[in-house]
Amino acid sequence: MGERHYLVGTAGHVDHGKTELIRALSGMDTDRLKEEKQRGISIELGFAHMLLPSGRQVGMIDVPGHERFVRQMLAGASGMDVVLLVIAADEGIMPQTQEHIDILTLLGIPRGIVVINKADLVDDEWLDLMDEEIHNKLKDTAFNQAQICRVSAVTGQGIDDLRDIIDNLLSEVESKKSIGPVRMPIDRVFSIQGFGTVVTGTLHSGTIELGQELAIEPSNLLSKVRSLQVYNKKVNFAGAGQRVAVNLAGVDVSEVVRGSVLVKPKVFKVGNILDLKVTNLTTAEKPLVQRQRVRFHIGTTEILGRLHLLEHKEINPGGEGFAQILLEEPVLAAPGDRFVLRFYSPTFTIAGGKVLDVAELKLKRFKESVLAQLKIKDQGDPLDLLEREMDEPRAAKDLANRLHVNLDDLAENLKSLEEQERLEIWSEDDVALYWAKKDAETWREKLIKVVKTNEQEFPLRGGISREELKTRLGILWSHRRWQMILEQGSARKFYKISGSKVQTNEGAQIPLSIMKGLNDLRSLWQTVKLMPPELSSAAEKCGIGKADIQEYAGYLCDQGEWVFISGFYFKSEDIQEAKQNLIGLLGLKGEVGVAEVRELWETSRKYTVPLLEYFDQQRVTQRKGDKRILGKI
Repeated sequence: MGERHYLVGTAGHVDHGKTELIRALSGMDTDRLKEEKQRGISIELGFAHMLLPSGRQVGMIDVPGHERFVRQMLAGASGMDVVLLVIAADEGIMPQTQEHIDILTLLGIPRGIVVINKADLVDDEWLDLMDEEIHNKLKDTAFNQAQICRVSAVTGQGIDDLRDIIDNLLSEVESKKSIGPVRMPIDRVFSIQGFGTVVTGTLHSGTIELGQELAIEPSNLLSKVRSLQVYNKKVNFAGAGQRVAVNLAGVDVSEVVRGSVLVKPKVFKVGNILDLKVTNLTTAEKPLVQRQRVRFHIGTTEILGRLHLLEHKEINPGGEGFAQILLEEPVLAAPGDRFVLRFYSPTFTIAGGKVLDVAELKLKRFKESVLAQLKIKDQGDPLDLLEREMDEPRAAKDLANRLHVNLDDLAENLKSLEEQERLEIWSEDDVALYWAKKDAETWREKLIKVVKTNEQEFPLRGGISREELKTRLGILWSHRRWQMILEQGSARKFYKISGSKVQTNEGAQIPLSIMKGLNDLRSLWQTVKLMPPELSSAAEKCGIGKADIQEYAGYLCDQGEWVFISGFYFKSEDIQEAKQNLIGLLGLKGEVGVAEVRELWETSRKYTVPLLEYFDQQRVTQRKGDKRILGKI
C-alpha cells in the first residue's frame, strides 16, 4: 500500500509556547519572518518535520495563536491528522484557546493531545489543579477524551513522552489517500531566482510526479511540475499526507494566490454556490439568520458570502440545518469537505460544517423535495455511497438496484469515479463489472499473499490451484465470474496463471536442500533410461522423505523434464528418443511386436507394454492384433 504520511500541528492561545514546543520536538525553528523573531509571536504558518521512535517521519505545522491571525490558523489546521492543543501551565485555557477548540471541532480533526506547556514555571500541586480545570472545560468538546501531557519546551521535561504519545496516536489514524486525484490546498507562494514559481501545501490526496500536468483552481491555470521537494529534499514523487514544495513551469507567481488549490485537471468542481450542512456553535451568542454575511473558510481559502437557509428560518446556537452559501468568488470544493464560518465584523468563529455539493442554482427554501435530496447527500457523498457498494465486481444493473437510482444517473457517477481513479472496470461475458479501486487492490494484496504463502510452504507445486485459492479467499462469486476475473488479473500482470495453478510473478524460490534432492533425482534418471525405479526406492537413494517424493516428481513433470506413464516416471528426453527409434523401426519393417520393440529399447516387457500403449494414445502407433503399425499423427 505504500508508505504512510502524516501531519501533526499545534493550536492554542498566543504566547503559550507552540513554536518552542515544535522546536523541542523537531529541533527546527518555524519562525522564519523577521517580524516574527522581533515580536516573539508567529504570524504566518511555520513548518518542520521530525522522526518518531517508530521510524515514522511526520510533517509538523505551527499555527499563529493571536486572534488577528486566525485565518492563517485555519489554513494550517485543515490538513492536520493530530493536533497538539497547547495550554500554558501558568495561564490555563484562554479566549483564543477556546476559539481554536471550536475550529478544530468544526473541522473534524481526528485526534488531539492536550499539552500543558511551561510545566517548569509552576509546582506539581498547581499542575494537578490545572489538569482538573482542563478536564472540566473540555468535557463537552472534541477533546474530552484527549490525553494530557505535561511538558516544558524550554527544559525538555516530558518531550520524549510526548513523542511516544504522538507515535501511538498516529497508529490509529487513517492516512490520506495516495490513489485518488491530486489535491493540494496552497498555503505559500513564492519565487526563486532561476527556478520560478514555487507553491507549498499539504497534499490531501493523490500522488504528484515530476513532469505531471496539474491545474491551479479556481483560476484554471495549467502548469507542469518542474521539480519537487519533501522535507527540503528533492524527490521524484510525493504522496498524500506529505508537506510538498512544487516548482511549477509556465506560471507567474503573481497569478497564484494563497487559497488556490493544486489539482488534477477536470476532476473537481468549482463554483460560487455550495450546498451545506451547517452547525451553529453551542458557544455562539446569536442564531444564524437568512442572508447573513459571513467569512467562509475552506482549506486555505477565505471568501465572503451570504447564508441561504433552506430548512429553518434561523439556526439557533447548538442547532444545525441545511443551507447554501452564496460566495462572492468561485471556490473549489468536494462533498465531505469541512468548512468554518466566521462573523463578518468583528471576526470571530460562529459555525461550520460539511460541504454536500457544488450547486449550479440557488435552491428554494423549505421545499420537501429539496430537503430530501440534501438528506441523501448528507448521508454521504453519492460517489462514496456508490464506491461502498462496489466492494466486489458488480454490473451496472445490480448497482442501480442496490442504490435505487436510474442507470443514467449511475453512469454519470461511474464516469466521475473513473476520472478520479477510484474505479476499476472488469468484465464478464462482455458485461462491464465495476470494482472500487481500493477494494480491488486490497483483494489483490490478499490473493497474492495467499499465493506467496503457498509457494513458500510448497515450493514444488507450481502454484496453488484455482479452486483452492477461491476457497482460501472466501470467494462467493459464481464459478464463471471467478474464472474470468482471475484470468483478467493474470492478463493485467498482477500474477501468473499456469494451467490450473496461480503463481506470483516472481515464482517460488526453491530452498537449497530441496534443489539438492531434485538434482540427485536428475542424476539418477540419467542412468536408468527406460527402466526407471519406483519412487519409494528413488527417494531412499536420494535422501528424500517418502512423504515428499511425490511433490518432487510432480514438480519435474510440471517443468517438462519427466513424463508420467502408467505409474512410471520417464525422462522426457528418453521418451522422445524412444519415439524416434520406434518410428524408424516401423519405417523399415511396417509392423513390429512387443519383443522387437523391447529389444530395440533395451528394456523389459514391464516398461515396453505401457510405453506402447502410451504411443497408441498419442497416435504415434496403431495396434493391429499383437502388432503395431505407424499411426496417423
